[in-house]
Amino acid sequence: MYLLRLNFENIRNHNITELFPSKNINVIFGRNGSGKTSILEAISIGAFSKSFVTSFDQNIVQNGKDYYLVEIEARSENGLPIGLQVLYQLNRKKEIKTTAGENLSVQELIGKVPVVVLSPEMREIIFGAPSMRREFIDRIISQTDANYLKSLLLHRRILKQRNKLLNEFQLGITNDTDLLKIWTLKFIEISAEVVSRRLRFFEHFPLFFERSYQILSNNQESINITYQPFEFPSNLASLSHSDILEILKSQADKYFDKEIQRGITLFGPQKDDFLILLNNQLARNVASQGQSKTILISLKYAEMNYLYEMRKTYPIVLFDDIFSELDNERITQVLKILSDTSVQFFLTTTEVDWLKKSLPSGSLVKSFYVESGKVSEVSLSVL
Repeated sequence: MYLLRLNFENIRNHNITELFPSKNINVIFGRNGSGKTSILEAISIGAFSKSFVTSFDQNIVQNGKDYYLVEIEARSENGLPIGLQVLYQLNRKKEIKTTAGENLSVQELIGKVPVVVLSPEMREIIFGAPSMRREFIDRIISQTDANYLKSLLLHRRILKQRNKLLNEFQLGITNDTDLLKIWTLKFIEISAEVVSRRLRFFEHFPLFFERSYQILSNNQESINITYQPFEFPSNLASLSHSDILEILKSQADKYFDKEIQRGITLFGPQKDDFLILLNNQLARNVASQGQSKTILISLKYAEMNYLYEMRKTYPIVLFDDIFSELDNERITQVLKILSDTSVQFFLTTTEVDWLKKSLPSGSLVKSFYVESGKVSEVSLSVL
């Protein structure tokens, strides 16, 4: 998959910006605050209907304007054209159009143009709360399995309704245990679907991650990643769907009284986590800045290859200022790995001198200079 054309309006300090990117490497450079990241945000909005920087669309709209617009023209490896448009207007429902139709939902958009995003803030996948790691997993699976995304969204709706009912129990508004049992059963059933699909994902993804890290670390360190569903036994590989249902039913019985006291659901896949072990120790406890960057790049490289394996098309890769803490040898290695595939990637940077030395010879490169939201295509050779 690769973009042929990107056009967007009123995103942060950009009025109207149009790009015709290279099918391989696209370098976006300029000073901090110039609007480099906004270009990647526009691509993210086209792929997921939201930015990877913020979940609040009103924060993206340029001051004084009341809408933003993103238009993408893309093509798959087999030549299939894909067009999409995302229009957000203040105080109105977001409008999504693709070549498949109009008035689409976010669920129908995700996966149309697969994208992998990496920015410095995503170090929270390693060091942050479990919710960051769950979001990372869910985004990958959702781009390969529409049924999983459907189950995930239904799980969130049922969880919200069950929490509302539990809160009413806590406040003494209701004591309808039969109704609570109905919502609990619904919650258990959809939770089992989510856990089962995550288990299938972890049958394959760790191999992609471990291989990626071994390449980037020159086999100097060991790494592994494991799924940790909430209060499940360690023998995950042997669990059937019926086993998962029974475990969740047992957890529902265990936490029933506490949930009524606290007014919130205390079990389920919204509490899942996964562990990253670096040299057999928790990465969040021992990883240096350079190692954490390598881990993140490895996760994203693994995500890229996993998406390709599942969809037989490479995703578009977005790197937002992620090379600042890597040595030149590691940077050269990352760029070579990416350029050796047919992946299209975009990277932002404030400095390009080091990049000119690291770019593989013969790469299809376009570079774009950004200043105050205005973009011009330039040649790296004349900088």
